[in-house]
Amino acid sequence: MRIRGVSRTATGIAVASAALLLGSAAGPASAATGSTASADCGDTGTLCVWEGAFTGRTAVYSDLGGDCVTLPFGVLADLNMTDKSVSFYPSGDCTGSALVAPSLDLHSWTSHGAVYSFRAS
Repeated sequence: MRIRGVSRTATGIAVASAALLLGSAAGPASAATGSTASADCGDTGTLCVWEGAFTGRTAVYSDLGGDCVTLPFGVLADLNMTDKSVSFYPSGDCTGSALVAPSLDLHSWTSHGAVYSFRAS
């Protein structure tokens, strides 16, 4: 079965790779619903974001609603393991041109620049 043009095997490899990268990245993690360990990144229902291209500080969010969330730092990569699309914005208040990360997405946007807020849909 293919998921949005990516096989389950490729998705599994991407998640495992991100988890390995996360394990080697030092930094605090936080969540929309409270503190969580960085090992939770990649779990079903989580959104993980990185300060660099899967390096640097990490934040992990779960139970995403439709509210605007201001990120604790500029973000250049995500692993969206939720069942929702997530729109990332260059401002802290979910305004401006959005970068959209579909469900089950692993992506970095270093050439675009950091984003500072997101909203799930």
